[in-house]
Amino acid sequence: MSFMSEKFMKKANEFLANHVTDGMSEEEIQELLNRFMDEHNQNLPGRLTEKTAQTASDFLELAEEAMNEKTALRCVKKAVALEPDNLDAKRMLITLKPMNDVERFQSLETLVQEGKVLMEKQGFADEESIGHYWGILETRPYMRLLDNYVLVLIESGMFGRAAAQCEEMLRLCETDNLGKRYTLMHLYAFFENEAAALGLYRRYGDYEETQMLMPLSVLYYKLGQWDKAGEYLSRVAKINKDVKKFFKSIFDGSFEQFAEMMGQAAYMPDTGEELCVEMMQNEFLFRSTPGFMMWAEKQFQSKRTKKKA
Repeated sequence: MSFMSEKFMKKANEFLANHVTDGMSEEEIQELLNRFMDEHNQNLPGRLTEKTAQTASDFLELAEEAMNEKTALRCVKKAVALEPDNLDAKRMLITLKPMNDVERFQSLETLVQEGKVLMEKQGFADEESIGHYWGILETRPYMRLLDNYVLVLIESGMFGRAAAQCEEMLRLCETDNLGKRYTLMHLYAFFENEAAALGLYRRYGDYEETQMLMPLSVLYYKLGQWDKAGEYLSRVAKINKDVKKFFKSIFDGSFEQFAEMMGQAAYMPDTGEELCVEMMQNEFLFRSTPGFMMWAEKQFQSKRTKKKA
């Protein structure tokens, strides 16, 4: 969700908080929402620019839409000046400011600790909030910060710390709106932690999802349990119409058409797009198990041979 959308939601929540009273029916609350929408649409400002921007949210919105890093950095600096505790702004500042990898990592790590203290200070470390962090607009910046931190930990080869951070994110947001269960499942497969992997799979309802089943196949391949590895691979093939073609493309020279999809920020679930995104985002697992690709393709080769026979 963009900063613009979250800004709108924040205004809507503030409007309802000021107008909803005890005993109101759903119809009455809906009427209030309709009223808010009418007032919001009537008072829409003109095009947002650096001259018309007034709040940190305005400048973050401009940074998000900026055509170059120089403009984005300037807008982010203005956002930080207006709200020194704005975690989104400080996170983006670390990303945009010129610094080496070590400095960037240390700055991000320091900000994570600051963010944790800030959540406690703002009263979001209580039982009522824990587990619902994405549902609370004020805690979303902290979740985005942790999401960025996990990525940097993986890029730095700190896989154990990355797994622990993913577990923390799932504790804070049980519905896992940022999809960290997928990253965590690949990390469990990397560490060959069967018990944790199966526990995570059961925790999210045993849903048949490409990015839950594929790492389980890799896990059992690494453990030398070929039947189970094949079982999970077959389950991927049942829900992902492109998986056979995907593995075939790796070895017949036609992978380029899949590689073009790797730059996609969004993808259709259970398609070749998702497979490419999965391989790219969890490269640490698949590069550490190079034989899995060849083994998987042979599984599909043997099935194709049996069908022809």
